[in-house]
This record gives sequence, C-alpha cells and structure tokens, in this order.
Amino acid sequence: MCGIFCYICAGENPSEGEAILQSCIGLLKNRGPNQSGQVWVGMQALFYGSVLWHQGATLCRQPVETDETILVFNGDIFQQRDDVEESDTLWLLRRIELCQNESDLCQLFGQLRGPFSVIFFRKQENKLFFARDAVGRNSLLVGKTPDANWFITSVSGNISGCTVHELPPCGLYYIDLARLNEKHPFAVYPWGEDCSEAERIFGELNIEQHIAQYEFYKMFNNTSPLVDNLFDLLSQSDDINYVCDQLLSTLRISIKERVINTTKSCKMCLPMSTICAHAKVGILFSGGIDCTILALLADDNVPTETPIELLNVAFEKVNHSSSQLAVDWNVPDRVTGKASVEELRLLRPNRKWIFVEINVLRSELGVHRKTISDLVYPLCNVLDESLGAALWFASKGVGMCNGEPYTSSSRILLLGSGADELFGGYTRHKAAFERCLRDQGVVAGSTECFENAFHALNEELNLDWNRLPSRNLARDDRVISDNGATPRTPYLQEDFIAFVRSLKASQRCYHPLGPGIGDKLILRICAYKLGLREACTLRKRALQFGSRIADRKQNAMDRSSFLDH
Repeated sequence: MCGIFCYICAGENPSEGEAILQSCIGLLKNRGPNQSGQVWVGMQALFYGSVLWHQGATLCRQPVETDETILVFNGDIFQQRDDVEESDTLWLLRRIELCQNESDLCQLFGQLRGPFSVIFFRKQENKLFFARDAVGRNSLLVGKTPDANWFITSVSGNISGCTVHELPPCGLYYIDLARLNEKHPFAVYPWGEDCSEAERIFGELNIEQHIAQYEFYKMFNNTSPLVDNLFDLLSQSDDINYVCDQLLSTLRISIKERVINTTKSCKMCLPMSTICAHAKVGILFSGGIDCTILALLADDNVPTETPIELLNVAFEKVNHSSSQLAVDWNVPDRVTGKASVEELRLLRPNRKWIFVEINVLRSELGVHRKTISDLVYPLCNVLDESLGAALWFASKGVGMCNGEPYTSSSRILLLGSGADELFGGYTRHKAAFERCLRDQGVVAGSTECFENAFHALNEELNLDWNRLPSRNLARDDRVISDNGATPRTPYLQEDFIAFVRSLKASQRCYHPLGPGIGDKLILRICAYKLGLREACTLRKRALQFGSRIADRKQNAMDRSSFLDH
C-alpha cells in the first residue's frame, strides 16, 4: 500500500502546502516505507508519494513524472498485462497518456480491476484528476485549509484548522488549475447515474449467465428444518451446487490475484533484497467462516515451503482488576481461532500455519491512542475506535506463537471484509427479516409473508452495501496500512460482487435456521463443500466483541472520548 498526497494552492504562498505535508508525512511514510518523493507544479500543486512495493520487477518511484503527466497511485491493478515485469503504476501511466479526453479517462478507470486511489495531473490540459475505485476499497481524504486551499491525501490525522472528509467513491473528480479561484472549481465524471451511491455498474464480466431457481424458504416450506444433515440435503440441489461452484471458482481467482502479486521478500528481508521463505501472506483470523475460507483457498497459491500467518487479536477485559494475577486471553475469537486452525491443519497438513496470539493490555492501548486516533480520523465514534484499534494491533502482528515471541513478516493481509454485507451476516439483517414477519402477523407457511420479509431484508442488504465505503473500508485501509502491510479483500473482487448481488436475498441466507446456520447460508454451504465441517457452523461475532476490545455498555455510534485529542 502506498501513501499519496497533493496540495492545491489558489494563492502564491507554498509554505502552507509544505506545512500540511509535514503534518501528514509520518503517516504517509508508514504506508509506503520503501521509497518516497515529492514534486511541485509551479507554486500551485505539491505532489508526494510513498511506496510499498508489490508489483513489477523493480520498485517504481513516486511521484512519476513525464512530459505529459504527474502521477501518484495507491492500489493494486489485477488487469491482464503483456509485460508481467512491469509495475502496475507504470502500466497505468501509459494508459492515462493514451487517453485523448475525459471520456477516455472515465472508460479507463471504469474498467480497472482492483482497489485503487489515484491523483494525477495532465500538464497540457492543466487539469488535476483524483478518484477512489467505486467500491471504495482504498482511502482518499479531501481537506480544506484555513487559507481556503485544498489537499488530497491517503491519511491526514486531525490537522488544526482544517476540515477533512472521506472522498465519496462516486467517480473521477477533477479541477482545472486555471479556475482555482472560482466559487465551485471541482467537477466529477460519475461512475454511474447516481453519485449518492458507492455502487459501480461493473460492465462486462466473465461470469456465465445463469439464473438460479432455488429459494431457501421454498425448499424448507417456510419452516425451520432440523440441522442434522442439513448441508448434505442442500448439496443435493443442482442449482445450489452451481451457485457454490461459481462462488468458489470466482473467489479462488480473486485470492490468487491478491496472493501472487507481490515481491519474493518478506517485510524484514525486502530492505536487503533477499529472497526468503518467511511468511509474506497473513490473514486477520478470528476463526470465523469468512477468514477460514480465505485461509484454506490461499493455501492453493502460496508456495508450500512458505508459512501462512493467522493473526488473532485479544484485548484485556474492560475494567480488569489489578488484583487479578493473570489476564484471561481466551476471548471468543481466540477460542474459535484455535478451533479453526486445527481444522485447517487437518485439511492442509503440509502447510505451516503460524497462529499468532496478539494480546493487548489496556495500558498498551492507551500508549497508542493518538496513532489510532489519527488513522481513524475523520471518523470518530465508539465503533471506529474499537474496530480501528483491533485492526491496528492485529495487523502490527506482534504476539506469541507456540509460547515464543513472534512478529509478523507478512506484507499482504487478507481480510474477510464485505462477506457480511453481501451474504446477510449481521444481526440487523436478521432483525429486519423478523421484524417484517412480526409486523404482518405471520402465519406458518405463508409464502407471501416470507416474500415480503425477504424484500425487507434485501433493502437492508442494499443499504449496508451502499454505506460500506464510508463505514468500513477507507478506515480499515488507513489503519492496517500504517503497519507497512497491504490489506486485500477477496470478497470485494469485481466479479465476485457482481455474482453475489445477482442472487436474491432468499438465495443467500435463511435466518429462521438460527445464527451460525441461516446467516450467510450459501457461504456456509461453500465452506461445507470445502471440508470445513466445524467452521461452517460457527456463529458470527462482531470483531469488537469477539476480541473483547469493546464495552457492551457503550453506544457504538456515540462520539469516542478515546479518539478525542
């Protein structure tokens, strides 16, 4: 993951730009520890880039400047490329310079595969462009200074006097530098017709057209069948088998793209240019169904001699008494993590699975409060505090393995982000479904009532999907990247998203079966088919509760006193 920055000055005083950059530069360098540089465009624009090298035979320095373009890029392009030795940044630069106009640029960025945020300047046109991918997987913030100038950055922290927002991932934004002093100098070429949504229209996708006919509630005649042999029963359906095969084949491709596109050196050995057998891929691992599927499928694409890290975080209990001699680290996610790693070892005995127990005292959490606050900013509520802290410590990867101190060497971390939003994994999805049934005074066997309930569930799924970029993804990107690792999210690959969202809500889940079965049911069937007979029935736990960082007495949406500074 890289750190990118641009300051845009309407006046003639560049000192503010240098000051703003200095406020951000520590956080930007943490994202891109391998190289950094900066370029001025007269006194109007200051570009800065820091690089975490993954793709290309050699590191590509940033900013990249030619006679036509200045580019800073943060992302992963998983497009088929003629020269696999070429950096994805240089590949993108060449494509940008082939574009004759804004329409060509919109088409280029609309067809990119992979997460990205980008800022570039077209010299001949005197226009500066910037964007996040339409799913919003990478962070990009936009800020306004006390002198009414603007800056765009991957991460900023709370800069005194500045107003900062997460850039909505609606389209390709631009500003003509000759019109900086106009009242409304910015414009956008939207990815879709509605800029209020973060959803992309995904164009041509390599997925066979097939309309699945099954609906879980009709298969069960609107009842809750016995769980015994449930997965065997469902696996007898040709339609369900087809959907599972499509989901797994698409997910395998997504994981392969995200695992193989990196260097042959780990975080520790890259500075010496040493090819090593240390772990280069890790998984943020609670032991739940989402991350356990990722771990199992990642095994297919990581060299056998290279370990895979499973990073499991636990926090000291809120209000833990100092009179207690020892902290109990067996939080729910630790228990499920240990169970699921044993299942992985049974299914993939030739792989070295490194289960890292990351134990965080409340005093240690306090020491890193400002860092976590700066990374989460401009978000500031209790939920952001809990999740931001959990992901920061997990991705830092400092813990114990088999009783010995261990520090993660992975430069890529796989996350299960998006699975709950896509497959109906949250408690609020179940609540929306059941509330609609209650409101109708449901009678057992009433197909119409179930259809209405699934319509309500589908609306809740769409709501969660559309707010995913602003609620989760950019924050998680900022927090995890601070530890010199790149978060990659296989469930948010373009083809996978398109296929899942082509399914009805009633083809993804069936909440009357209860937690640990009915939520994300089609994904659980996939896990069962992969051999994950234990993990496929584990109940969903929110990270903040599974790791025990959160206090259940707090309101998740309240402003966090921990993050205020």
